[in-house]
Amino acid sequence: MSNLRHIAKNQIVKFPEVVALVITDEGGALLETSGDIDGEACGAIHAVIVQTLHRCGETLGLGELQRTTLTTPRRSCLIATYDREIIGIYVDASSPLTAFEKKLESAMRR
Repeated sequence: MSNLRHIAKNQIVKFPEVVALVITDEGGALLETSGDIDGEACGAIHAVIVQTLHRCGETLGLGELQRTTLTTPRRSCLIATYDREIIGIYVDASSPLTAFEKKLESAMRR
Protein backbone atom coordinates (compact mmCIF):
# COMPACT_ATOMS: atom_id res chain seq x y z
CA MET A 1 0.00 0.00 0.00
CA SER A 2 1.34 3.40 -0.94
CA ASN A 3 1.92 6.13 1.60
CA LEU A 4 -0.89 8.19 0.02
CA ARG A 5 -3.41 5.37 0.39
CA HIS A 6 -2.35 4.81 3.99
CA ILE A 7 -2.74 8.50 4.85
CA ALA A 8 -6.07 8.66 3.02
CA LYS A 9 -7.53 5.64 4.86
CA ASN A 10 -6.21 6.58 8.29
CA GLN A 11 -6.43 10.38 8.31
CA ILE A 12 -8.05 12.18 5.39
CA VAL A 13 -11.35 10.25 5.36
CA LYS A 14 -11.71 11.06 9.06
CA PHE A 15 -11.77 14.81 8.46
CA PRO A 16 -15.39 15.87 9.09
CA GLU A 17 -15.66 17.93 5.90
CA VAL A 18 -14.65 15.03 3.62
CA VAL A 19 -17.64 13.50 1.84
CA ALA A 20 -15.74 11.08 -0.42
CA LEU A 21 -12.33 10.42 -1.91
CA VAL A 22 -10.84 8.56 -4.85
CA ILE A 23 -7.23 7.55 -5.49
CA THR A 24 -6.03 6.42 -8.91
CA ASP A 25 -2.78 5.86 -10.69
CA GLU A 26 -1.68 8.26 -13.44
CA GLY A 27 -3.69 6.31 -16.02
CA GLY A 28 -6.93 6.55 -14.03
CA ALA A 29 -6.99 2.98 -12.68
CA LEU A 30 -8.83 2.91 -9.35
CA LEU A 31 -6.64 2.20 -6.31
CA GLU A 32 -8.84 3.34 -3.40
CA THR A 33 -12.27 4.85 -2.86
CA SER A 34 -14.31 5.98 0.10
CA GLY A 35 -17.79 7.47 0.42
CA ASP A 36 -20.83 7.41 -1.81
CA ILE A 37 -19.21 8.02 -5.20
CA ASP A 38 -18.56 6.20 -8.47
CA GLY A 39 -14.83 5.86 -7.90
CA GLU A 40 -13.99 4.37 -11.29
CA ALA A 41 -15.72 7.12 -13.26
CA CYS A 42 -14.49 9.96 -11.06
CA GLY A 43 -10.95 8.57 -10.94
CA ALA A 44 -10.74 8.42 -14.72
CA ILE A 45 -11.98 12.01 -14.94
CA HIS A 46 -9.45 13.13 -12.32
CA ALA A 47 -6.65 11.56 -14.37
CA VAL A 48 -7.75 13.37 -17.54
CA ILE A 49 -8.02 16.67 -15.65
CA VAL A 50 -4.50 16.25 -14.22
CA GLN A 51 -3.03 15.34 -17.62
CA THR A 52 -4.74 18.29 -19.33
CA LEU A 53 -3.78 20.84 -16.67
CA HIS A 54 -0.23 19.48 -16.61
CA ARG A 55 0.09 20.13 -20.35
CA CYS A 56 -1.41 23.61 -19.89
CA GLY A 57 1.03 24.36 -17.07
CA GLU A 58 3.98 23.26 -19.18
CA THR A 59 2.83 25.36 -22.13
CA LEU A 60 2.38 28.42 -19.89
CA GLY A 61 5.72 27.84 -18.19
CA LEU A 62 4.09 27.19 -14.80
CA GLY A 63 5.56 23.74 -14.28
CA GLU A 64 3.95 20.56 -12.99
CA LEU A 65 0.44 20.56 -11.51
CA GLN A 66 0.32 20.09 -7.74
CA ARG A 67 -3.40 20.53 -7.08
CA THR A 68 -6.54 22.18 -8.34
CA THR A 69 -10.03 22.64 -6.97
CA LEU A 70 -13.41 22.49 -8.67
CA THR A 71 -16.22 24.10 -6.70
CA THR A 72 -19.99 23.87 -7.10
CA PRO A 73 -22.72 25.10 -4.76
CA ARG A 74 -22.97 21.62 -3.22
CA ARG A 75 -19.40 20.28 -3.13
CA SER A 76 -15.81 21.09 -3.82
CA CYS A 77 -13.37 18.59 -5.29
CA LEU A 78 -9.68 19.03 -4.58
CA ILE A 79 -7.58 17.05 -7.07
CA ALA A 80 -3.90 16.59 -6.28
CA THR A 81 -0.94 14.49 -7.36
CA TYR A 82 1.36 12.74 -4.88
CA ASP A 83 4.08 10.23 -5.77
CA ARG A 84 2.62 9.36 -9.20
CA GLU A 85 -0.88 8.87 -7.80
CA ILE A 86 -3.90 11.14 -8.07
CA ILE A 87 -6.28 11.86 -5.23
CA GLY A 88 -9.67 13.50 -5.57
CA ILE A 89 -11.14 14.65 -2.27
CA TYR A 90 -14.78 15.73 -2.19
CA VAL A 91 -15.55 18.27 0.50
CA ASP A 92 -18.81 19.85 1.64
CA ALA A 93 -18.88 23.26 -0.10
CA SER A 94 -20.00 24.97 3.11
CA SER A 95 -16.62 24.12 4.69
CA PRO A 96 -13.87 26.73 4.28
CA LEU A 97 -11.54 25.27 1.65
CA THR A 98 -8.44 27.14 2.80
CA ALA A 99 -8.68 25.61 6.28
CA PHE A 100 -9.17 22.16 4.76
CA GLU A 101 -6.12 22.58 2.50
CA LYS A 102 -4.00 23.42 5.56
CA LYS A 103 -5.23 20.27 7.34
CA LEU A 104 -4.47 18.23 4.23
CA GLU A 105 -0.95 19.65 3.92
CA SER A 106 -0.32 18.83 7.56
CA ALA A 107 -1.52 15.25 7.12
CA MET A 108 0.63 14.75 4.00
CA ARG A 109 3.82 15.92 5.75
CA ARG A 110 3.64 13.29 8.50
